[in-house]
Amino acid sequence: VGEAGLEDQMRRNGCLYLYRRLSDFAAGAGGRAMRAAFGIHQEVLTPEEVAALEPGLPATAAHGVYFPDSINVTDPAMVMRRLLGAVSARGASVKQAEITGLQVEADGVQLSGPGVRIKAGTVVIAAGARSRALAAQASDRIPLETERGYHLEFQTDAPLLNRPVCPVDLGFYLTPMAGRLRVAGTVELGGLVAPPNPRRLALLDRGARQIFPRLGSPASQWLGFRPSLPDSRPVIGASRGSSRVIHAFGHGHLGLTLAPITARLVANLIGGRGDPARLAPFAAGRFGR
Repeated sequence: VGEAGLEDQMRRNGCLYLYRRLSDFAAGAGGRAMRAAFGIHQEVLTPEEVAALEPGLPATAAHGVYFPDSINVTDPAMVMRRLLGAVSARGASVKQAEITGLQVEADGVQLSGPGVRIKAGTVVIAAGARSRALAAQASDRIPLETERGYHLEFQTDAPLLNRPVCPVDLGFYLTPMAGRLRVAGTVELGGLVAPPNPRRLALLDRGARQIFPRLGSPASQWLGFRPSLPDSRPVIGASRGSSRVIHAFGHGHLGLTLAPITARLVANLIGGRGDPARLAPFAAGRFGR
């Protein structure tokens, strides 16, 4: 974050679980106990304390759970542009192209796609939900599934919230962005090619209006693809087919959270500084052939 000049894009004021029903708060006791066991800082709030943190919310809270150490990104597109600029300044050559073919050869790896061929000594497959097909060409059969998440964004004249808020009974997050409110969530195991399901978008829209009835029409809507695996662990490490192919995908809902440590693990592995044995829990081979 510091090296890429991204500090202004990191909002360090936590996030909030909003419980509108006492029954939902009681049902979350197991989750709170598990987080406490792992040392995660969480604070149970009264309705009055919720209102003090988020005065823009309607007075419907039964309880809240505040996570003060959480960080959210104000503008993901800006983060990507600055990251690309930072790596370019350090000597990286950045190319954007569609890659559909991967062929391991004796002296490297050949990548191919419409109108492009690239030869590399080592390749990192970090293509998110589209990694499965590329990994298969490196002799790794990974049972990666696509969890589709839906997004709506509403333009706002002023911030409606101070931090991301999850109304637990609705199952999505309301996140203040730069000049807009993002409503995002749900899980749909729908693959990469099925068209968006309008009922999912309508569900988000209705839920958002339960919290903020005066929202206008959505300014944008789309769906994204989470790369998820049966054991909820990513695939990190060398391919079974060749040490020239390194996997770094399958982080599910935690791609942004786990990207920095994954990048360091992969860089150390390529540079001969890492211990491959420590990556065994994340190996492609754990799924068999």
